[in-house]
Amino acid sequence: MVQEQGFTGHGRGFFKALLVEFGLYALIGGWCVSRGSNPLCVLLTCVLIFGLLRLLMVAGNFGPTWKARSAKRVEHEIGCATTLAMVVREWWAAVLTYPFLFAFEPWLVPNNPPAGLPHRGLPIVLVPGFFTNRGYLHAWRQYLLKNGYGQVYAVSPEPIFESVEKNAEHVARFVDEVLADTGAERVILLGHSMGGLVIRLYLHRFGGLAKAAMAVAVGSPFHGTVLTEGKEKMGQILSQLSRANPWAMAFVAEAEAAPCPIPFIAIWSPHDSIVSPQTGARVADHYGRNIAIPGIAHMEMVNSGHVMRLLKQELDAFNGDARTAPAN
Repeated sequence: MVQEQGFTGHGRGFFKALLVEFGLYALIGGWCVSRGSNPLCVLLTCVLIFGLLRLLMVAGNFGPTWKARSAKRVEHEIGCATTLAMVVREWWAAVLTYPFLFAFEPWLVPNNPPAGLPHRGLPIVLVPGFFTNRGYLHAWRQYLLKNGYGQVYAVSPEPIFESVEKNAEHVARFVDEVLADTGAERVILLGHSMGGLVIRLYLHRFGGLAKAAMAVAVGSPFHGTVLTEGKEKMGQILSQLSRANPWAMAFVAEAEAAPCPIPFIAIWSPHDSIVSPQTGARVADHYGRNIAIPGIAHMEMVNSGHVMRLLKQELDAFNGDARTAPAN
């Protein structure tokens, strides 16, 4: 069995934030009720404030990424009603994520899969993105477990602020543990956001091409994103994630010098609310395969039924066609 990470620093931080936020609601709400306010009105006001805070966060993401957006193809354009629905779904993803999925990390998504479930093919490793933990990929894990893929492992990126390389080293150690635990020769890697970039770095610089059979990156900032600009002093990793930064450009050139030796799939959205310019989540056509998912923003990707069906479709296709498997 792979050693459990338990609560990461990130998870503990969000668990404490959850207690503080809900504690404030309780204190202020209790004071208002003691002053004669209607308890139901106080409760509804607290729920409204909770929702509005997440809506402000989502709006803060959409603003800069819309300004730096990539030019869209005609087939990727969406109307006002679809845009509004996308924003609402992104808000709901934020409500679930901040703080619940992050705060309940070790209970929602252990590093190890449940015992005794049927599994098809190679073990699967889930890799979440920057400033997140494995709790973020709860819906992906549950969907795969229920659809014939019982051998799903998940890792939380650590350390948070040092560098993409340090995160890739952590994933490399985790994959080795999974291989030792399962006896498999290779794994399948599924990553969201920076998790996809970490996977790609692991493949090309940390020996991953010999240990992975397929990789899928969903909404990954291969060319960086506008949202990290001006925040580089918070840690090396943020400078590596800034838009068109020299580190990212050099690594893309290195990785895409030739086709990826294993199947590499980039699932990207022309309406990504965190990775912008959005085409920066694509890979070169000679390197791998790109799948566009218009009308889906960034945080929604981790609980989108469409995305999860795509992941299963790619896993089914890989397992059903021996010709796609790399040579040992």
